[in-house]
Amino acid sequence: MICCRHVGRRAGAVVLLLAAAGCSDSAMGQLVYTTPAKREVTLQSPAVEACHRLPGGAHSVVNYTLYDIRLYTNAHCVLTPAGQDQSGQIGGESFYLATQASVAYTPGQPPWLSYYVIPGTS
Repeated sequence: MICCRHVGRRAGAVVLLLAAAGCSDSAMGQLVYTTPAKREVTLQSPAVEACHRLPGGAHSVVNYTLYDIRLYTNAHCVLTPAGQDQSGQIGGESFYLATQASVAYTPGQPPWLSYYVIPGTS
């Protein structure tokens, strides 16, 4: 009887752990980017629905998370003051990067300085 009691507790702990993982507020996986100084940086499971900075800036990005992301050329995850012109002349550009996709550096392009994990895309 003692043996069965321990098995029940362990099974309950496993179920609880799996339930918690299913309700995660993170984008499970990795975001890998290369800085303008050619340093590779790996970010693990970023939070969903938050603006994140890319320390050092990013020239190329690979999204190995389960969520799509949007990259920004400014540090605050905003397009422009007016929310329109994305040409880079008035406040920055953005780039939509799907899960399991990558974006390479284009000469002359400003580095990506922040990103936002898009909820509901997993």
